[in-house]
Amino acid sequence: MLPKEERITSKAQMKEWISYELSCYGKRRNTCLPVTEYAILRKHLILLRKTEYHSNCRHRLLGLYYKLRLGYLQNKHALHIPPNVCAKGLHIMHLGPVLVSNDAVIGEDCTLHVNTGVVAGGTNHGVPTLGKGVVVGFGAVVLGNIHVADYVAIGANAVVNKDVTEANIAVAGVPAKKISNNGRKAWNQKEAE
Repeated sequence: MLPKEERITSKAQMKEWISYELSCYGKRRNTCLPVTEYAILRKHLILLRKTEYHSNCRHRLLGLYYKLRLGYLQNKHALHIPPNVCAKGLHIMHLGPVLVSNDAVIGEDCTLHVNTGVVAGGTNHGVPTLGKGVVVGFGAVVLGNIHVADYVAIGANAVVNKDVTEANIAVAGVPAKKISNNGRKAWNQKEAE
């Protein structure tokens, strides 16, 4: 779980986080249709942040109300991301199964693809901690009491079961190993040029 000082504790902060996260998705067509992938992901992010705000501020009835709505939506679409686990800037690429442990810590501006898991277990029991700007590729699993450095790109179907201490690299394979010196930061710079 995120430390208390990094959680949403005011309405203004909640609105800022929601606005920032929705801007990560860019403009999409058919945003008014409630059955589109974008609309469901948008609704999920809003419910997640409202649940965090009301729970952190001890608004018991509203906290319970949003927790029930969030739980229903998450069970319906296999998005299991508990409150107060993800820092500002969570980006879910597509609608589909995503599993995050209750005590995991996911840093700012992280991206999760479909069929990913950030879960406890493995040989070193505990939960993972992801740094800022980490991308977890399609089908990848981050497993156990490990730390992943900032701006690491985790390849599709990789299993990360050991610490990744070097920032701004790409890892892939089972078990995951460094495959490139160009992590997410390098990809973002190429897109900007």
